[in-house]
Amino acid sequence: MRLKISQLAWPRLGLKLAAGILIWIHLTAIGPFERLPGGRLAGPVQEQAITDWRFVSSAGRCAVEVRPLYPHSVTVNCWHDDGQLYVGCMRCEGKVWSDYIKRWPDARIMIAGNIYPVRFARVMPSAEAVQSWHARWLALGRSLPVGPVPDHYWLFRVASR
Repeated sequence: MRLKISQLAWPRLGLKLAAGILIWIHLTAIGPFERLPGGRLAGPVQEQAITDWRFVSSAGRCAVEVRPLYPHSVTVNCWHDDGQLYVGCMRCEGKVWSDYIKRWPDARIMIAGNIYPVRFARVMPSAEAVQSWHARWLALGRSLPVGPVPDHYWLFRVASR
């Protein structure tokens, strides 16, 4: 049986089309979708300073937009501990978004469809990190006792700007 060149081209064309669609989605300012990163977050921007982030409990996961000149967004776990907002990152070393946060701590976070201008600050291993890990553990509905904070885990304190 002899295959024609046109029969061989269709699978390649399909892959190119799929790659093109993914690039188009990223470049056209569509935020992240589950584990796929995106571009600019779309939605109403809430400019007022937030001092109590307890409402994040009912939001599920959040989306973070970093690098303001050419936005890059990802879906993250977010929670609060006594009203203080935190974002965690497993195996964070070398991830694109965490590298951008190191250089540009000003970002935007989407919670329940609303976007908030924020500033990220990494929390190094400390009592605050352990307490926040405990709050995250409970927010995820995990049973006690709380496991130790993994060595590869990065914690960020998030505040309005």
